[in-house]
Amino acid sequence: MQKIIAIINQKGGVGKTTTTINLAAGLAIEGKKVLIIDFDPQAHATIGLGVDPSDYKTAISDVLLRKKGIQDAILETKVKNLYLLPSHIHLDRVEQQLTPELFRETFLHKAMRVIPEYDFIFIDCRPTLGVLTINALYASALVIVPCEVGRYALEGLSDLLDTVDQVKNGETNNKQIRILLTKYEQRNTVSNEWVLNQLERYKDMLFSVKIRKNEAINQSMAQETIFTFKPDSPGAQDYKQLIQEFLNLCQ
Repeated sequence: MQKIIAIINQKGGVGKTTTTINLAAGLAIEGKKVLIIDFDPQAHATIGLGVDPSDYKTAISDVLLRKKGIQDAILETKVKNLYLLPSHIHLDRVEQQLTPELFRETFLHKAMRVIPEYDFIFIDCRPTLGVLTINALYASALVIVPCEVGRYALEGLSDLLDTVDQVKNGETNNKQIRILLTKYEQRNTVSNEWVLNQLERYKDMLFSVKIRKNEAINQSMAQETIFTFKPDSPGAQDYKQLIQEFLNLCQ
């Protein structure tokens, strides 16, 4: 049975799309069949995988609004076993049109019923807690929250976790939510200690691996994964460790 994972944080710039692409690509390299659903109108995951928004005719917005077949919208990527359901700026219009609809949180879930079988499906969400993100939460079995290690990184985290709990009807547990610390710098002892103290109450939700701040990761997001751009970099090493921890969690 395929596992659906939403990658969410209403705060931008925390490594959400970077994590989506590199975690999904790493699993594909391991031989898993993986799909990324780009659920952000800015289409960062689409562009980050080297797909130009002008190169395809059908996107996730067409699936949700125009009832286009979801299988017709899925693209192959440069990474073997990794597939993409691309986004488009038109997805912004979807959020506006879904807002007054009954059961608006279920539209993505219903569209995914006929999706081909994948080992993992990752939904890269926009940095808000609007209708699109609620749809992703409703459809997913696991939520990953990338969280930058910084003074203001935890703002909104409790609101996000409350929203997850509401969407899941109060039935969430520590196995359904994982917090991933990103942009970690070991030399920042004081701020690191402060952040970890603040996260003490969420310690059961934390991935043990931390994604170190690494320029190679930023450079790789110009249409390439870290594994092909610089496979010996600290960023690639960290994401390889994350993949193993993620697989252990799923088992």
